[in-house]
Amino acid sequence: MKKIIVCIFLFAAMALALTGCDNKPKIPEEWYKETLKYYSEGFADGWKAEKDTLFVADEMKDTNNRFGYLLKDLDGDGADEVLIGFMDDENETRFIDVFVWHSDIGAFRILHAGDGYYIYLCENNILRVDKWYGSKTLTDYMKYQPGNNSFLKVNETAAPLKCGLTAF
Repeated sequence: MKKIIVCIFLFAAMALALTGCDNKPKIPEEWYKETLKYYSEGFADGWKAEKDTLFVADEMKDTNNRFGYLLKDLDGDGADEVLIGFMDDENETRFIDVFVWHSDIGAFRILHAGDGYYIYLCENNILRVDKWYGSKTLTDYMKYQPGNNSFLKVNETAAPLKCGLTAF
C-alpha cells in the first residue's frame, strides 16, 4: 500500500512539474487594447500626448491620411499581432507599425516604417519591407520568429495583399 501511495505521489509531482515545462510565454488576452487606445487617442487629438519612446511618423500626423489596424496572427501561436496601416485606395495595404507581444517586455513595436519605407503583408504571413534610397528600392521579405521576438529574412517572395483595416 505504501508503494502505491508513493507511486501516486511521484506521478502527481511529475504531472505538476510538467505543466510548467511549456516554454511558450503567457500572453495576456487582448494585450493589444492599450496599443490601440494609444493610437486612437493620438489620431483624435493630433498626437498631443505622443510618447518619447514611441516615435510617430510624420505621415501619421498628416490629417489627410487615414489609418486603421489589422489584428493578425503572424506566427500561428494563437495570439494576434497588431499591424497599423494606411486606409487608402492603393491596390495593396501599406503598414507603418507592427506590434508583437515580447516575451520579456510585453507589448512591443517590433517594426516601424514610414518616411521612406513601408511594410506590406503578403501571402503566408510574409512581410515585405520596401526601402527607398533615391531612385533605388531595396526589398526584404521576412517571417516573424516568436522564439526570439524578431523577424528573419527569408528567400521567399510573395505579392502584397489588400487588407481590410478597422478605422481608428
